[in-house]
Amino acid sequence: MKQSVGLYQEQSLRLAMTQELKQAITLLQYSTLELVDFLKEQSLENPLMDLKEPNTHRELASSRVQRLKPKKIGTTTTQTFSIENFSKHGETLHQFVEHQLVDTLMTSEEKQLAKRIIEHMDENGYIQEPNAIAKQLRTTPDIVETLLNSIKQLEPAGIGAANLQECLLLQLRRKSARDEVAEAILENDFTLFAEKAWKTLAKKYGISLKEIQLIHDEIVKLNPRPGNRYETTEKPKYIIPDLIVQRHQNHFVVSLNEEIIPQIKINKQYESALKSKNELENYLQEKLQQCQWIVKSMEHRKHTLVKVMEEILHAQQSFFFNGPSFLKPLTLKDIATRLEIHESTVSRATKEKYVQTPYGLFELKYFFSQGLSGGHDEEKSTKQVQKLVEELIKKEDKQKPLSDQQLTNLLQKQYHITISRRTVAKYRDILNIPGSSMRKRYD
Repeated sequence: MKQSVGLYQEQSLRLAMTQELKQAITLLQYSTLELVDFLKEQSLENPLMDLKEPNTHRELASSRVQRLKPKKIGTTTTQTFSIENFSKHGETLHQFVEHQLVDTLMTSEEKQLAKRIIEHMDENGYIQEPNAIAKQLRTTPDIVETLLNSIKQLEPAGIGAANLQECLLLQLRRKSARDEVAEAILENDFTLFAEKAWKTLAKKYGISLKEIQLIHDEIVKLNPRPGNRYETTEKPKYIIPDLIVQRHQNHFVVSLNEEIIPQIKINKQYESALKSKNELENYLQEKLQQCQWIVKSMEHRKHTLVKVMEEILHAQQSFFFNGPSFLKPLTLKDIATRLEIHESTVSRATKEKYVQTPYGLFELKYFFSQGLSGGHDEEKSTKQVQKLVEELIKKEDKQKPLSDQQLTNLLQKQYHITISRRTVAKYRDILNIPGSSMRKRYD
């Protein structure tokens, strides 16, 4: 059987991923901080790229650059400290504690060993596993325990504790007006206290529920992380909004936050070399092309981010006019369809991006959520329902807090939203709000 040999023509369609397209896609998914780092790195490798850095003082002073905020727990936020609580000289917790060893009655050898123990203190001020520390320092557990007891007498109150229970107990014992019942409860019945088994505790200690409530109110004023008010070796994390939405009378304007992004310019010192016909000219032409690609990619990133945010603004007008409680269901596909772009492009444009709004700083992903069916053919977003759950709990009678079933009934009655009790419980957990029994007060 003979095999025929010949030339055949076949037509096929392929999408070539050019270097310029790859660059544009990469820059689109960068956050502002990542973009700045990328540009600085490229400028070090490319002699033609000249970056004009923004003023550092303007960057830090701008209200659009925000420190990471404390996580929300239920209807309250975690404790924050005023500027007076921070070390004036930028001392770390380890340095602050070690400096206090000078005034102790320890011998020089004990002080050196105590410094080694303090090195094992975590950022919250806890020192755990003293036996393991003794083994590492090649000493006995008794010596470590003795020195650890001395460290626990230093400032801030609560440092050196092995766990939360001991940390709170150390602080309670430092108070000028000692409360023996409160100390006994923390020392012997911490789990019952944390679980708010107050009737059991009231019966055991022969006190009223109101007295238990007062003890609770005093204990929650203590600092569970006494070390976190001091400097750490890590740099503070900042959230820098990529976009800004500002209200102008009855409409909103979207702009890119370009205040902290370096401006790219071509270094004019190499213009004459670009006109010469030698190897240097070829090298510089390549670098010039790279620089031009980055400029184009930056423009593409800016255009895409602004267009995506404008569509989010259009879809979530009720949010921007009335607040977070009016967030509507929205998907990445909705935005992609309106802009006639791929859904993955929207995903990259919203990944780790933040927008400054009249209601605060929000991650772009915040504006996307699935819908829930409500009465009167109305749809509610899951985030909107979570907000309603939070508001209902905030307004409840703290002596008779709402159960999950009662919350379910109120959502149906007041807002025509039909969801299960289990879903309400799930939303409450997402919001870090404890159950009704844990929220009850006995004032």
